[in-house]
Amino acid sequence: MGNNDKEPLLDHDADGIREYDNSLPRWWLYGFYFTIIMSVIYIFYYHVYSGPDWNFLWYGEKSQEAEYDAEVAAAKALMPASPKGPAVKMALLTDQESLSRGKTIFNSTNNLCFTCHRSDLGGQIGPNLTDQFWMHGCSLQEIVKNITSGFPEKGMLPFGSGNKLSDRELLEVASYVLSNRGTNPPNPKPREEEREIECNGDS
Repeated sequence: MGNNDKEPLLDHDADGIREYDNSLPRWWLYGFYFTIIMSVIYIFYYHVYSGPDWNFLWYGEKSQEAEYDAEVAAAKALMPASPKGPAVKMALLTDQESLSRGKTIFNSTNNLCFTCHRSDLGGQIGPNLTDQFWMHGCSLQEIVKNITSGFPEKGMLPFGSGNKLSDRELLEVASYVLSNRGTNPPNPKPREEEREIECNGDS
C-alpha cells in the first residue's frame, strides 16, 4: 500500500489499517489470465479430446489414453512368450501315458490330492471319487473347473495345494480321476448327503 492520493481509500479497515483501492499490477493480471487460458487448454487436451496424436501444442505428446496404450504395448513386447502355447483342447485323455502322468500329479506332494482322497481315490477327508455320486458335477469340464478353483471353505486349495498346474496337467489329472470311476476300492468313504449328483459312465 502506498500513499497515493489519486486512489480512494476503501471503506473497510483491519485493526485501524486502511488500504487504497489500487489496481493490480499488469504483470499479475496477465499471469492470472494466462493460467485461466492454460487450464481451459489442459481440460480440452487431456479430458475432452481423445485422439491419439493431437500434438500441435506440445510436439510429441499424446492423449492419456494413447500414452496408456503405448505403455501396455511396450510392456507386452518385453514379456516372454508363454511356454504352454495355446490352451489344450478340452477332451478326455485315455492313453496310458497321460493317465500315468495324471496319477503322478494326483499322488505327488506338490498338489496333495491323495492326502484327502486317498491314493486309490476311495475318499478320506475328501469324498470318494470312484462311485457315481458327486457334489459338484462329474464331467471333465466340471472336474477341471473344481480343481482350478478348489473349495477353500472345505479345506481344498486351488490345484489341491495352491501350486498351479498347466492346462495339460489339469487335463491329465482330471482324466485320471475319471478313469477310476467304478474301481470300487476297499473300504471307501461312505457317501455324504451332499453327494446327490448321480453320474453315469459318460464324462
